[in-house]
Amino acid sequence: MIINTEIVDAYLNGEDINPYASMFIYNQGDRNIFQGPKKDKVEVVSNIKDEIINHVKDFVPTNKRIWDTLFKDCQNDLDDIILDLVVGCKELNDAFVLKDLNGRHHMIFDLLCWEKYVGKISLSKLSQNLLTHELFHVLIGKYYTDIEKSEQFGNYIDKLDAISFNEGFAHLVSYNQQEINSVEWEKLEDIYIQSINKMKLALMETNPQSQEQYIYEANFGNCYDKYACMCGMIYLAKEWQLGGYARLKELFDQGYHGFARKCI
Repeated sequence: MIINTEIVDAYLNGEDINPYASMFIYNQGDRNIFQGPKKDKVEVVSNIKDEIINHVKDFVPTNKRIWDTLFKDCQNDLDDIILDLVVGCKELNDAFVLKDLNGRHHMIFDLLCWEKYVGKISLSKLSQNLLTHELFHVLIGKYYTDIEKSEQFGNYIDKLDAISFNEGFAHLVSYNQQEINSVEWEKLEDIYIQSINKMKLALMETNPQSQEQYIYEANFGNCYDKYACMCGMIYLAKEWQLGGYARLKELFDQGYHGFARKCI
């Protein structure tokens, strides 16, 4: 992974970062998420930067065996991804993935947005979880190049399939920063039942407004209420328990079309 600290270093050196506002990092579709950063946070941002870099330089994704099972050139893909450490994003944009104009993937961490985590949770553990989860999405997107388009612009069923598959796998590899064989999956049985019951209703829905709400709830809100994510993750965990890593590979290679129905 390549670490780019240009923007955060400019901030730490007391430079004006407003000229960076036009960069692709801050321009997402029709909205600009840049806001001038507070200038009195240099010490805390410097400490956050140091902790993240110390973690990232030795980063190995959680559940590396799943990565190696599903992707042929996993390490080469990870080495090519750029991690941008920045400031200047509006709140709630603490971590996200974008493609630059050359189609290269960037993972963006806004370190001022991370201030709220200081003293509450381990920044290294947070970084581990976010990188594992988001970079897995990147690799899925390289393998299934239309999955992001299906999530955003596909028909209703395609959206449910793509979200369940994409988020199901990404949550599986990053769940609680645990290896798959150390998670007590049986404790999530009630969540699974709740999620598949909602997925059944979602798959039967025909009203466009209700469908829109189901799509929103599939992947937004409290972690355990995101029924498509939970449905996909726990289904995959159950299949792993039955057939191991080979079964995960089989399900991955079958693709995302029809995946939501498989989960129930």
